Amino acid sequence: MFISADLLSTLIAAAQQFSAQAAKAGQNPPHTVIQWQQVENLWQEAINRLEQVPTQDLEGYAQAQKLLATYQANLAEIRIRRQAEQDSESALEQVQHQIQSLIASTPTNPQLLDKNRTISQLQGIINQLEKVQPGTTTYLQAQQLLLSANNKLNQLTAK
Repeated sequence: MFISADLLSTLIAAAQQFSAQAAKAGQNPPHTVIQWQQVENLWQEAINRLEQVPTQDLEGYAQAQKLLATYQANLAEIRIRRQAEQDSESALEQVQHQIQSLIASTPTNPQLLDKNRTISQLQGIINQLEKVQPGTTTYLQAQQLLLSANNKLNQLTAK
């Protein structure tokens, strides 16, 4: 298959445009899962353009392969970041349910408090909060909750 030099340069230029947009969109994290997916899609589009460069044009193919290696590494990094964001959001959501359950099960009369059960629930909340990864949109909130949970746990274990 013959490909003109113009078409070759157009494919590479298009890939570079998609990569520039992906790099721009990925700046200043943290980002939501949806934002990471958009960045991921832009990297994938850049890769798709480069994969259209035929092997017959050795110089163009070599340039495309060099860019392709970089873009695939960038895409892999974005996928890791998206997964970290997704996992962190899920962990924080689970914590919020655990906190609601703890509040609902805590008696208003302190004499009726099952201290060991409360300590166990707090430890479960702490363990879940520690799954929220730095560099995610939920990290700051998780750190604040973690501080509160640890303080409450220290109060209960000190008595």
